[in-house]
Amino acid sequence: MHKLAHKRIIWGSLILCILLGVLILRLAWVQLLLKDRKVPGAEYTMAQMAAIQSEREMVLDSGRGRLYDRSGQPLAGETVWTAAFFPQEEAEAAADSEAGKEQLQRLATVLGVTYEQLQARRKGLKEPLLWPSGSGKNPLELTPGQAEAVESLAIGGVRALPFARRYEGEETGRQWLGYMSEASAAQLEKSTTGLRVPMTGTDGLEKTLEPLLQGVGHTEVYAQVDARGNRLPGSPLKVRAPGNPYYPLSLYTTIDKQLQEGIEKLVMKSGIKEGAVVVLDTKNGDIEAMVSFPFYNPGHISPEGGEWNNRALQAAVPGSIFKIVTAAAALEAGVTSPEERFYCSGHYGKYGLSCRKGEGHGSLTLAQGFAVSCNTVFASLAERLTGAQLESAALALGLGRDISWQAENTLGLPLLRPLSGEQPGSIFTTLLPDDGGARVQTAIGQRDVRVTPLQAANLLVTLLHGGEVRAPRILQRVAFANGQTLQELPSHLSPVRQGRISPSTARVLLSLMRKVVTDGTGKSLLGTKWPVAGKSGTAQTLVKGVSRNNQWFIGYGPVGHPRYAVSALVEDLAPGSPHAATRLFGQVFELLSESTGA
Repeated sequence: MHKLAHKRIIWGSLILCILLGVLILRLAWVQLLLKDRKVPGAEYTMAQMAAIQSEREMVLDSGRGRLYDRSGQPLAGETVWTAAFFPQEEAEAAADSEAGKEQLQRLATVLGVTYEQLQARRKGLKEPLLWPSGSGKNPLELTPGQAEAVESLAIGGVRALPFARRYEGEETGRQWLGYMSEASAAQLEKSTTGLRVPMTGTDGLEKTLEPLLQGVGHTEVYAQVDARGNRLPGSPLKVRAPGNPYYPLSLYTTIDKQLQEGIEKLVMKSGIKEGAVVVLDTKNGDIEAMVSFPFYNPGHISPEGGEWNNRALQAAVPGSIFKIVTAAAALEAGVTSPEERFYCSGHYGKYGLSCRKGEGHGSLTLAQGFAVSCNTVFASLAERLTGAQLESAALALGLGRDISWQAENTLGLPLLRPLSGEQPGSIFTTLLPDDGGARVQTAIGQRDVRVTPLQAANLLVTLLHGGEVRAPRILQRVAFANGQTLQELPSHLSPVRQGRISPSTARVLLSLMRKVVTDGTGKSLLGTKWPVAGKSGTAQTLVKGVSRNNQWFIGYGPVGHPRYAVSALVEDLAPGSPHAATRLFGQVFELLSESTGA
């Protein structure tokens, strides 16, 4: 009996040793061989998952590239100070001393809330929290003084930290900037750079520059916590960053942020609901401002609303601003001159066409007809031209085709085209050589003609360069995070096989546009600080079967030393409405003259 018990103890000990050995081998296998394998259904390894389970982290910077204006002002990805809250240590959560309460009251004052509101959010906190702004759409932005005050309070688990805010959280007219959305399943698998991309650009520059904006990892601050989510005693807040001095990239646009904001304020004050304003630098065609309305909030997109559509890149019926093209075609063909006389009775007599002045303008020259936008004059010119001549002149002036800046095999991309959403517009959808009515309607900017506000502004730059079409540029330089330039993106031309109009024709058209302001439809602009020149337009459209108007005014200034070309479009107005586009154009030029100090 004694031997049997002894035998059982030996076998039991042996089995226990075998089981213990298996367990040790299993632990060694996990620790040494399996720790670098990914956990099924997760993107992390077993070792990383073990660390994550004992950490609570907060992303301060997604690592996405930054977008700046021409002078380095942030457009997307601005770094601001904000207050970060982490789970408290168990001892801190158990009791707040009177001295501690005083510190918290001072913190509440800095944050603009009551002590009770602060404690309600702070007590029982298990996940890190960036203190929200009043709207709750973004973390609260602190001034440098407020950030210093938060740090000086030295409250456990509370820090003032830099946070990369993608957008400002307000409605703007910067649809060219685009917006972000959650990446699709395919995009989540792998990005072009081999990096995880939980958020991706969905429109505008955020989309077209996505390969350049992707980073190499995010920056986060983290704390060690116990199984109940409390911060481990004495554990500091630590920052973890990719540590790559070259990323994220900095992308510098041609936009003047101050001018952009100024025009947005003008639009809001005017009450105009739909349209666009484009401001180009006449030297090179650079886009200094591009405002589309209604405004949108890039952080809160309503897909059904359509506010995110960039109307500056969408083609609309141009009306009489297209008479610039008709005049160019006629002058180039040699079928008229500025001094030729026409007679307007108010009715053309064909195609149901009438003049905007019901009783007619009487006898007038081409120059006078251009100034007062006489339909009879331009209908007469259209009958002397072919449809091909009209279309060729339009293409030569940068209409009816894509004209924005693009480059092949640049920055690792087969085609870099920042404004890929640009519509080409149209001159004729069907070109019928013998259809006089089609030519006449086209010559006054109706029928099939469609022009974008960007093309309209660039048309002026083309004339100011003697007929040479430049490609409007919105991106000028890409730099590494350390400031070193990765690549400059110089401006270039946008020629077409139809050729160009002559410098002499360009000079005549520019002088005719000055006459619009001194003696024609733009007389209300005579009082601007800078002398300007331009062309007005009113186009008839249908919106849901109801007659509406598009109003345009495009022009340049100051006359004599042109610095800016501007197009203003106001859409969906009742027929007979005051010319809001001319007024807005004048306000933009007043803003330009004030901002330059000239």
